[in-house]
Formats: sequence, C-alpha cells, structure tokens
Amino acid sequence: MRSNKGGLADLKRLHQTARQEQAQAQAKQASRQAAAPARQADDPDAFRRATQAVTPLKHTGRRPPAPPATVPASPAVAMRRAAAVGETAARADAGVSDGGEVVHLLSEGGTAYVRADAAPDTARNLRRGQWPAGAELDLHGLRVEQARHAVLSFLDECLEHGIRCVRIVHGKGYGSQGLEPVLKDKVRAWLVQKTDVMAFSQAPEHEGGAGALLVLLRQNGARRA
Repeated sequence: MRSNKGGLADLKRLHQTARQEQAQAQAKQASRQAAAPARQADDPDAFRRATQAVTPLKHTGRRPPAPPATVPASPAVAMRRAAAVGETAARADAGVSDGGEVVHLLSEGGTAYVRADAAPDTARNLRRGQWPAGAELDLHGLRVEQARHAVLSFLDECLEHGIRCVRIVHGKGYGSQGLEPVLKDKVRAWLVQKTDVMAFSQAPEHEGGAGALLVLLRQNGARRA
C-alpha cells in the first residue's frame, strides 16, 4: 500500500511539473509575439521589405477635378430658406428708394429706359414685341410700400426662373385722388435702381398702354453682384 501511495505522489508531481513548464513556455511565446511589433518598428528596413512586391502607380498628369463653384442664392430663394428655418432675410426691396431723380435717365418722353450696357434700340424692340412677356404683376390696390416689395420680389422670382420679359401694371390713376397715377413714377424709379433691369418701355395700348410697363431683364448667367 505504501509503495502504491508513493508512486501516485510521484506521478502527481510529474504532472504538476509538466503543467508548470507548459505555462512557462506559453508565457515566453506570448512575450516574444508582443515584442515583435516593437522590433519591427525599430528596424529601418522593415517597411522596405514589406513593400518589395508593391508596384507604384504611373503618373498620368491628370489633376483631380476642382470642386463646383458655389452659386449664391437669389434673394427670392434666400427669403424662402430663411422663412423655412424661422429666420429673417433681407427684403428684396432693401436699399431701394421711392424717390430719386430719374427723369434724365428716361427717353422717349419719359416712357422708356435703356441701361448703358444695352443696345440703344432695346426699348423700341421691347415695345414692338421682340420679347413676349412671360409673367405679369398687377399693382392695383397696393400701397407704395407693398407695391415696392411686390415689384422687387416679382423681378427676383422671374430672374430665378429665367423669364426675361415681364409686364408690370401700375395703373393710369383713374381711381386715385386727383386722378394721378400714384405708382407710375415710383415704379420707374425702382426699376432704374435694379441692376438686372436692362430696359423698360411703356406698353402698347393693347397691353395696358400708359398704365403698364414692359420690362426686359438680364439674361440668365449674366447677373451682376
């Protein structure tokens, strides 16, 4: 019995020793693996050896495309965006005055106007129907402030949609005090201050005559800041 007990004890010690040696070997292996990246980082030739099989790309001379230019939003679009987020945008008629002497800028007895960088016969061609009106604004019943904002907002909307020729009806004054058209001269003053207005002319009789204007706007892509 004692002999059997001694043999079992020796066998347990052998197993224990084997487990300890195995654990030590695994710890050494883990230590070597952990140290390997550090040794590679210290090796100046490690990157060269790792990239020996890499083929460099050929230079084609092509440049990456330039980012698209940012186009500023029109006043009409800016106002809608501001309203959508609860902000206040600059009014379309901001900076446009009701007065100002514009008589010296008008032609044909004060019934027409042509911007300096437009052809001199633009107003005449406008009245002859070379550019048919694509939109109309009627100002009847509006006060001066309302009419000013309506005119400038209307022009911005037409520019945004590429409409070149528009008709603005300001009335002949038959329903106003003193039978004088309140908005006639003011509309002309507002249009002269709008850099996108190339010309305007009193409309032919069948399109409103003295109570309306035909207005030619700058072509898309040629807007001024």
